[in-house]
Amino acid sequence: MRIFMHSSEQINKIHQVLQEVFPNDQIPDDIKNLVMGDLASWDSLGNFNLILAVETEFDVRFSMDEISEIKSVIEILEALDANGV
Repeated sequence: MRIFMHSSEQINKIHQVLQEVFPNDQIPDDIKNLVMGDLASWDSLGNFNLILAVETEFDVRFSMDEISEIKSVIEILEALDANGV
C-alpha cells in the first residue's frame, strides 16, 4: 500500500464537493477516513454523483476501473494522484 501526501487544498475541495453532493448530511471536519455508507446519502447512486462532481471540480476524467474502485475519500485522493492532479 502506497502512502500519499495530499494537499490541504485537495482535501478542502473534496470537503466542499461532499457538502454540495450530500447537503442533508453533516460532513465531519476530518474527511480522510470517510467511506461510502458513512453518510446517509452516500449510497451507490450518491457515490456516482460524488465521482461526477469530483471530476468536474478537478477537471479530470476517471477510467471505468477507477470509478468502480472509488468508495472512499482516500480512494478519491489516490485516483486524483494517479491522474496527476
